[in-house]
Amino acid sequence: MLRDATRYEYPILLIDESQDTNKLLIDALFAVQSHHRERFALGLLGDMMQRIYSDGKEGLGQNLPSDWATPGKRLNHRCPKRVIRLINKVRRTIDDQEQVPRTDSAEGWVRLFILPSDTTDKPAAERAVAQRMEQLTADEGWGHAETYKSLTLEHRMAARRMGFLEMFVALHEVESLRTGLLDGSLSSVRFFSEQVLPLVSAQRRSDRFAVARIVRTLSPLLSGDKLRATEDQPTQLRHAREAIDSLMSLWQAGAEPTFGDVLRNVASSGLFAVPDALRPDVDRDLSLDAVEEDGDDEVDRQTQKATAIDEFLAVSFLQIAPYAAYVSGKAHFDTHQGVKGLEFPRVMVIMDDAEARGFLFSYAKLFGGKEAGDASVESTRRLFYVTCSRAERSLALVAYSTQPDLVRQFVLREKWFESEEVVVGVPT
Repeated sequence: MLRDATRYEYPILLIDESQDTNKLLIDALFAVQSHHRERFALGLLGDMMQRIYSDGKEGLGQNLPSDWATPGKRLNHRCPKRVIRLINKVRRTIDDQEQVPRTDSAEGWVRLFILPSDTTDKPAAERAVAQRMEQLTADEGWGHAETYKSLTLEHRMAARRMGFLEMFVALHEVESLRTGLLDGSLSSVRFFSEQVLPLVSAQRRSDRFAVARIVRTLSPLLSGDKLRATEDQPTQLRHAREAIDSLMSLWQAGAEPTFGDVLRNVASSGLFAVPDALRPDVDRDLSLDAVEEDGDDEVDRQTQKATAIDEFLAVSFLQIAPYAAYVSGKAHFDTHQGVKGLEFPRVMVIMDDAEARGFLFSYAKLFGGKEAGDASVESTRRLFYVTCSRAERSLALVAYSTQPDLVRQFVLREKWFESEEVVVGVPT
């Protein structure tokens, strides 16, 4: 089926980010091309230096058939000259490819800030870095969090800095909830982010038109069927208004309601239809008897999920706004892996192995702070290359280390930075 589809429907197929395309798919397409050279043309676009996922094909671009063409792209349209010099040096141990800037490219800025791993208030330290970048570059964009991009190695790091760590931890620990949490599709969370939050925000800014639109679109109290079924529509409208007032009363006198407080209020008034997973007095998804028939493992999974939802409901509702901004891509935080292919005028890369708690990447090993000797060094080098090459104007690198002086010695020895470009300690 794949051969027929490509030969007759898509005789020219171009694959972007081919270095991170699943190796089995790549092998299959190579086979199709080899069997149908006259009818099918395959083009692979990518950079092996930017391969950051393990299921890509190793050595892609090597040992190609003799009739394959291998055009190259040296001109970097995105980065300023200083950033291009940095990324060329970072990749020098991998291959001999070098990029060149546009003739009208600016010089740009690069700074490496090496901070102690035991820095007490890391978000404050990172704000101090941004302030120093604003002074150095005379670019006011560094003075506002929403106008520069901060890249963290792991979602938890962004959650801590943005203020939704508790809700993140509660749900992220459960495998069946994790993907939906990270991409914003989890129904238990979407209920608050896409229904309750927009209504509360519109009400707070006294936007009557937005409030009316949200309630008429989403609330069962004003659904078309409900209004058609009642002869007293003014009374139904009053019920909707009372439900909104009841919801907003949760914030009276500076109170900070939890997700559970909001859920119980909305469920009581009928303002919104509550998802099954959030019904506090109803068994979630399956009855206990039905679960027991599936065995202890299924009971454990359902219990773990229910416990996670209960912990989530105990968290302050204030955390939903920064979470919603993060998963929608509107926040100034993102992950190192998540920005491949994107570009931003100002980029801050936050490197903290201890906080990330990962094992696939190690900036300590890359920067010489710890002994190298495994694949994590080169995978980290490629990830570092990806993050640095996102910057269009200026780049601030924040490396937390237990051995700041050793890191400084390494990067200067490798000639990645000039001495004045490396700052040890929190800038003041």
